[in-house]
Amino acid sequence: MTKEIKISIFILMIGMVALVIYWFSPQEIQNSKVEKRVTASVEEKVILPHYEKSIYQAIPEVQSYLSDIKAMIKNRQTVLPLQNSELDNQAQEAQKILLQDINFLQDTREGDKLLHNDMMRILPAIVSTLNKEAQKICQQHHCYQAEKYNFVTNTTTRAIVDVEAQKVLSVERYTGMQPDISLRLTHIAQAIALHAPEVKQELGFTPLKKDITMANVRGTMKESPCENTEHLCVAPTFTDHKREQALWAVVDLTELKLAAAKWAGLGKTTTPACISERSLQNRYIMKNFCQKDTLLEKNGWKITYRLTGSDGLEIRNVSFKGLPVISSAKIVDWHVSYQEKGAEELDTSTETYIEGRRVEFIRGEDGNYLFGYNDAMGCPLFSTSVVLAFNGPQVKELKSNDGFMLTQDFRNPKWPMACNYRYENRFEFYNDGSFRVVGVNKGRGCGDNAIYRPVMRIDMALNEKENFYSYDGRWKLWQKENSEQVADSRQYPYKIVSSANGKNGYYIEPNHGQFKDNSRGDHATLFVTKFKESEGDKDLLTLGSCCNLKEDGVERYIEKPENIKQENIVLWYVPRIRNDARTGHEYCWADTLIGQDGNLQVKVWPCTVGPKFIPLQKR
Repeated sequence: MTKEIKISIFILMIGMVALVIYWFSPQEIQNSKVEKRVTASVEEKVILPHYEKSIYQAIPEVQSYLSDIKAMIKNRQTVLPLQNSELDNQAQEAQKILLQDINFLQDTREGDKLLHNDMMRILPAIVSTLNKEAQKICQQHHCYQAEKYNFVTNTTTRAIVDVEAQKVLSVERYTGMQPDISLRLTHIAQAIALHAPEVKQELGFTPLKKDITMANVRGTMKESPCENTEHLCVAPTFTDHKREQALWAVVDLTELKLAAAKWAGLGKTTTPACISERSLQNRYIMKNFCQKDTLLEKNGWKITYRLTGSDGLEIRNVSFKGLPVISSAKIVDWHVSYQEKGAEELDTSTETYIEGRRVEFIRGEDGNYLFGYNDAMGCPLFSTSVVLAFNGPQVKELKSNDGFMLTQDFRNPKWPMACNYRYENRFEFYNDGSFRVVGVNKGRGCGDNAIYRPVMRIDMALNEKENFYSYDGRWKLWQKENSEQVADSRQYPYKIVSSANGKNGYYIEPNHGQFKDNSRGDHATLFVTKFKESEGDKDLLTLGSCCNLKEDGVERYIEKPENIKQENIVLWYVPRIRNDARTGHEYCWADTLIGQDGNLQVKVWPCTVGPKFIPLQKR
């Protein structure tokens, strides 16, 4: 046998061995390699619409909606009313009153032109939306709150109606702000997402309504009509737990079309795709904490508190040993953003909503972009929130045994599944007169690359006139409204004092991780503004962009800085937190794991932020 023949036989044998190994190798291994490649590419994929919006006009829900708008304009009407199926009898009566009210309808015409408006919600009034006069009236009468949206001017109008007296108590307009959408628009968003050819192609099957989550959550993409808040958008989401991906279908409700779609990673999870709904004590919470104030007296502290429609747990009229301390404190929003690649393909021309959350997309640097939500926390019924009160407020002793806390748990009903969130509002009260405003994030969210920013609003009650100082070697009085990044190096970089008594005041101690709660610090921005009732004294609508990391939303209140020396001032404190899903380093994270007993157990790695206020005389 020649040398050449031996070499040929050897090569042939090697080839046959390789073929046998491939043939008998487990299919899962081959599939897993392919799936990893697919998943990696999917995580960065932005899908732009390839069809005209006319394809959606044949959808029955859209057809009916457009027909009703056409008939409304033909009849010289300007507000599309809610269907009776969304309203109880008194809400129907409130709607009739408002559709005849000149003040409520004031912004629905521009000269002779009629502007498209939709009534979005009419619900029993929540105490946090009422001014003092309305609170007195609504303790005796049945009052309802209503919201309409002007699609042309991007303005939300909120009204309070005394149904028994057949009277409109108040009308307020919020330019550049959007309400929660009606049930009808939620169904339209679902229908558009289900009929979108791009969605079907990406999923690989024809989805059903049961496959959708977060159909009423507002959402945007940067540099789009959504991000610029010109269009009303939501983002119905389709979750693929096996591939650890979620497909966000951004639906533009102004144009009634699919604006874009985006695959995003969920992070690894053992949480099953289906879990039973938790039993929320909704009626009890509404009756006892949403529709009235509650008084707490403990350890020298006197506190009035309530659950709001969208601003979480709020404390009001707080005093310590008879001296006023706080007029109001609450967390008005959680800005939630995620970073992904693929910005060059991004279309941000329309707004998006997912499960009541508005989804934003914002172009960044190096081909990256940010997308996410503004999360509202609130009452389980009749509120604009999507992260709902679980049980009711609780009073607990501090682990340090030097005070107590008032705390409220808010969560999506399907937490800790992916794209579900859980937050805790906590107010800590110490026996020496100190207090701390605390926000806790318990995951899990839609991915392992999240940036969370809770927007805290704190209105002190030291006097009707106060002064604010920052320390940089010496105390410097702030003359006008302003903001700055909070320094990480100083224990007490700020103080707020009564203008009438310089000894009556509080030092502000930012969280740098010193409070023994495993926090990684606040990394916060501080704003000081002059008090205005319309700037958060009552329930706020969504404040600012979830995903523009250069702004926190409060900037709109200081565009034209006003004098704050010897004025009633409000502090806004906005921490910035990054979550972490790395094994052994988890932070702002939750997962369902198999425990030692062989059963599923929820594991939480919370992140805790917020400043502490210390009386001047206690330092």
